[in-house]
Amino acid sequence: MSDGGPVNELRAPGELAARWAVQLLRLPGGSRAYTVSLRDVEADTRWAHEVFARLGLRRGEPAHLIGAGFDNAVLWPYEHALMGLGVPFGVAEPVAIDAPRTDMFLRRLRMQAVIGLTGELLDALLALGRDPQALLGHSTVVALPDAVPTLRRAGLAPWTLLPLGPLWAFEPPAGGGADYDRREWRVDSAGGEFVVSSVGPRATPLEHIATGVGGTLAADGRLLAAR
Repeated sequence: MSDGGPVNELRAPGELAARWAVQLLRLPGGSRAYTVSLRDVEADTRWAHEVFARLGLRRGEPAHLIGAGFDNAVLWPYEHALMGLGVPFGVAEPVAIDAPRTDMFLRRLRMQAVIGLTGELLDALLALGRDPQALLGHSTVVALPDAVPTLRRAGLAPWTLLPLGPLWAFEPPAGGGADYDRREWRVDSAGGEFVVSSVGPRATPLEHIATGVGGTLAADGRLLAAR
């Protein structure tokens, strides 16, 4: 800037708020840049608060949140909500190589909730000789679809977390379909596949983005994933 040219204003507060974070969305057709604004993060944090209220999370009791670092634009609002609720939490990656971290958290701390458990991670815990009932029987468990059958065979009743590109949908243990933040998103079924569109004023507008996840819509709009 010593040449007297115009100052780059990318660090101005308004510009930062408009482009708060960027990640690559992993979609069937490849990856695409996905920018979120501060408004988007605040909206997604409100939704995360609602989810945690449904899960019955309690202030001051620990929880374990599992999610990939490269999904941080989606994951961060859930971390933000936990902080706001006063819930101490530990984070781990959803892959086998990070299973010892999850194993350590679950053996050392009585987690009130375990959120984001994947089939790969659960298989790795089983390979370590762990008993799912002993590790998770006292926790509210929210698992991805590939982990749910194993958990049910172990006598647990998990929630199901359905990742759909830029959003997470949640189905209670009793079933009936997964719900999501309909103030921000619309999910349709096209040819038996869920497609996502933004309806809120997102920094990255999306229209009928294919998710690669099969399913149909219930009469009330909840998502019935293919089993």
